[in-house]
Amino acid sequence: MSLNVVHGIGPVYWILRDTGIKKMPVISTGWVHELGGHWRKGKGIQIRMLKYVFQFGVCKKAKITMEEQDGLLYALDGRMMDVKSQDIGEWK
Repeated sequence: MSLNVVHGIGPVYWILRDTGIKKMPVISTGWVHELGGHWRKGKGIQIRMLKYVFQFGVCKKAKITMEEQDGLLYALDGRMMDVKSQDIGEWK
C-alpha cells in the first residue's frame, strides 16, 4: 500500500499516511477530500500507530466528470465567481 494515496472499492475508502504525531489521539474521526481522480469525499475512523495514521470509512464519488480546476474547487467546496477580487475586498 502506498503512502498518502486514497484507495477505495465502492463506497469504502482507506488511506495510510505518515503524518502522525504524539499529540494525536490513538483513535479519532477523520475526513478525506480526494484532490484528483474520482474526487471522493468521505468520513471515517483513523488509528495512529507511531508516525503512521491508517484511516478508513465511507465516501462518495463526484456525480459528474470534472476538469482539474473544477475538481479542485469541488474538493474545497469552492466556486468560480463573476466578481473581480477588488470588488470582493469592498464588500461589507
